[in-house]
Amino acid sequence: MKAFFSSLLASILGFFISLFLMFLFFFAVIAIIASSAKKQVSVSANSVLTLTLDQPIPEKPSENPLGKFSGLIDDLKIPVSLKTIIDNIHRGKEDKNIKGIYLDLSILPAGLSTVEEIRNALIDFKKSGKFIYAYSEVYTQKAYYLSSVADSIFINKQGMFVFAGFNSEEMFLKGTLDKLDVEVKLIRGTNCKYKSAGEALTRTDMSEPNREQVSAFLNSIYDNFLQKIADARKKTPEELRDIANNLRIQFPEDAVKYGLVDKLAYKDDVLASLRSRLKIDKKATLNCVTMADYATTPDKDFKYSANKIAIIYAVGDIMGGNGSETQIGSEKLSEAIRKARLDDNVKAIVLRINSPGGSALASDVIWREVLLAKKVKPVVASMSDLAASGGYYIAAPCDSILAEPNTITGSIGVFALMPQLKKFWNDKLGITWDRVNTGKYADLGNPDREMTAEEEQIIQRQIDTIYMDFKMRVSQGRHLKPEFVDSIAEGRVYSGIQAKKIGLVDRFGSLEDAVVLAAKMAKTDNYNTEILPQYSTNFSKILGAISQTKENLVQQEFGQSYSTLKKVEKVKDMQGILMYYPGAVEVN
Repeated sequence: MKAFFSSLLASILGFFISLFLMFLFFFAVIAIIASSAKKQVSVSANSVLTLTLDQPIPEKPSENPLGKFSGLIDDLKIPVSLKTIIDNIHRGKEDKNIKGIYLDLSILPAGLSTVEEIRNALIDFKKSGKFIYAYSEVYTQKAYYLSSVADSIFINKQGMFVFAGFNSEEMFLKGTLDKLDVEVKLIRGTNCKYKSAGEALTRTDMSEPNREQVSAFLNSIYDNFLQKIADARKKTPEELRDIANNLRIQFPEDAVKYGLVDKLAYKDDVLASLRSRLKIDKKATLNCVTMADYATTPDKDFKYSANKIAIIYAVGDIMGGNGSETQIGSEKLSEAIRKARLDDNVKAIVLRINSPGGSALASDVIWREVLLAKKVKPVVASMSDLAASGGYYIAAPCDSILAEPNTITGSIGVFALMPQLKKFWNDKLGITWDRVNTGKYADLGNPDREMTAEEEQIIQRQIDTIYMDFKMRVSQGRHLKPEFVDSIAEGRVYSGIQAKKIGLVDRFGSLEDAVVLAAKMAKTDNYNTEILPQYSTNFSKILGAISQTKENLVQQEFGQSYSTLKKVEKVKDMQGILMYYPGAVEVN
């Protein structure tokens, strides 16, 4: 009885402590809101829109209700989404109070296709006759690629300029697993020689087919990178290749000498140049408006319409269940597609994909809903940085597929990883297992004993059947002959440029281009966009934003090592039969 009352008292005390902490939390939120409410964002005449991009750029606009308050996006470090950035640039183009854009860049934590979309929006911005200035203390290659469209490019006099070519590096864990007496069987679809996902656990280096495909798509993307910079800086790709291959730029002065930067300057020099361009006094305060603040100002050109184009975001690994902002849950995404299909006000659907794929079953569940939606209204796929394997599977039935030249896509293949842990348990930990089965295959796939050749053949047949279905879906969705799909499948990964040449992609274009195309196919020019799916209630959105802030801080703390940590973390999720491509182009 004494123990019971002690437990009861502890529970009551815990309840009141939790209630007190919750009260403090809400008090802090209210205080932040009250403080932020006083910060009225005003876009006065002669303003400059500033773009720093020092945080990860999410695909989907934040669902956090606190982000609607000016200043809170900065206070809570809520990342500004790609769509918001693009929308802001287009609004700034037409806004008479915005005279130009100031890029203050360094390390740019975004994929190349994301950078490409922003870069293209900046090129469109320049058509207004307004200026773009760029400054950095450290120009990484992605930061310079974005900055290359600027009218004037400045670099700190003691800064760094990286221009040395691309690399794609993969981590292999087989040596670690060998030390632990853990063996992993990689079972791929027959003839899926390019399906390299899983090789990280079964090899110590890149297989020749993988090296071949990575070399091909990496050089394709690099050629595009050089050509776009050459066009912007009035150079030739050959000149740029020579600069990179011979590391001719080692100091800031070299960047000016070879014509990739216009001027050496400290930040105060750049700000002085901005004042001069705006024709204001040298001591006058610059009216700089951040992307976060500009997003909270009213859009004067907004017009309500009952007609909608649904933008449905498919971001992250594909799994079963509800998923989240950073993981695709087949149940939630299918529900969103179904909702858009059944809503008569939704005239067309844009499926925005940034995914390496994942579960074969979950991918097929989503594919079915895309197919049903296509029978009712136009469905356009918009590919971001990565739309590979399962990410391509869900795009295949769409009426049209848009990608960027540097999108990573394809990877039409299937595999499974089967860990063999018996030696690890027995020899490393001294743990043994015994079992009683009611049937021969009752424990098929059990990692705690050795897999038999017969069991491996059973799994191989399952994988081959799913692989055949994958190729059939591509053949039917893309109107390609089955034998041709056989030749381009094999798990091979392509750049957007390569994919367009072989018919896996229809055209190059951004999310905005996909929306315009979808509206045209639906024969409507009067519409608003609706963003789906919605994942959470207002309260959980607030908590989610705080959790995401912690994730962003971890990413900033670990820097380039963060991607390695995420790759190791994802290994535990690589279970079952998968359509997955874990690779990405790291431009360092």
